[in-house]
Amino acid sequence: AHSSTSSSFPFSSHQCSRNTTMLAKPQFSLIVHLPLALLILTAPLGTAFSSRPSPPLLPTNPDDVIRQAAVSISKAYVQDGINLQTIRLPLSESIYGDKEEGFVADRAIGWQGGPQETLRYLSPLVSNLLKKVTMTDNTGGLAVKVTEQILLDFDGSALQTSEHPAGPLYDIQAILQPNTDGYYLKTIEAIQQQFSNSDGKPERLFLLVNPAWRDRSSWGFFGGKKAEELILNRYETTYAIDQFVVRGRKVSLLKCWSEDWVVYVGDSDNPSLPAQIVATFPDRPEYKEIDAALLKYIG
Repeated sequence: AHSSTSSSFPFSSHQCSRNTTMLAKPQFSLIVHLPLALLILTAPLGTAFSSRPSPPLLPTNPDDVIRQAAVSISKAYVQDGINLQTIRLPLSESIYGDKEEGFVADRAIGWQGGPQETLRYLSPLVSNLLKKVTMTDNTGGLAVKVTEQILLDFDGSALQTSEHPAGPLYDIQAILQPNTDGYYLKTIEAIQQQFSNSDGKPERLFLLVNPAWRDRSSWGFFGGKKAEELILNRYETTYAIDQFVVRGRKVSLLKCWSEDWVVYVGDSDNPSLPAQIVATFPDRPEYKEIDAALLKYIG
């Protein structure tokens, strides 16, 4: 059963046992390859590991989002050794609801529910995503097990842990919807020390999913320095879809590792048509850059 946790480090005793006993095995270098089948299946989304293809396509349903995100996360970790990652998944009703995409459903922040409601949609999405992140083919025919622990009920935050049949080296942890409360700084630091970046142990994958912050200013004066040292200067955004409205147009901002940021705009007269590429940027563009690109696009 879910329970709220505010004072202790959010690991179950089973997870701690797995960390301390299983990781006593001799260390070895992480040399793994993503299966060819995964790359073929996701090639239409433009995120395969080939050299600089055309920009990735904007996904329009949860399955495509999961496939695209899983490849980006896997690529960043396996090829580039990035174990501390930030990802942002879209929470628009048009993607997750069983209805036609509507302009009203995709307002400025993409979702009009509170954090507990967004967690209800985000939780199964992330659970499915963790099962599809691929770091080794060695599963022995067994499935990845994903468990969830609620952190703070009123924040709609949770900790998900995937336990891989190939061993704890391939386990993943993900915090869903952390915000700027000091509790999350302490929790993130503890997970880094005890799970992802333990001294003398191989680095394991740790994800921050849909965090509430954007930059140092989100924490205010007192928490900014700590957040910068612990998170902002260490976590790489490896996958993101941000959705908002610019000049009455639905705009989507897509990041796939290790591609540029791509700005897409939907057709305001016929939302069923595929979104069109407006511009690409090497770094996440500011609003004024997106606005200027859109103005140029619509003439």
